[in-house]
Amino acid sequence: MTTGIEELKPEPKRKGRGPGKKPALMCTSIRLPRHVMEYFNQMHNKQEAMREVLVAYVEEQLNQGE
Repeated sequence: MTTGIEELKPEPKRKGRGPGKKPALMCTSIRLPRHVMEYFNQMHNKQEAMREVLVAYVEEQLNQGE
């Protein structure tokens, strides 16, 4: 027998980033030489700087194949 309360419960919120949002980045862990980390540690946002270098390299490699 139901009490009718089930009908009053709000629907659970939809999870996800929603429309118009940037795609989520993937988390990874890598080991780098000391001199590479010392270089990036000098920067204000080393994670963003590393990402920019890697993205630029990959895009260059993809463009060479065309």
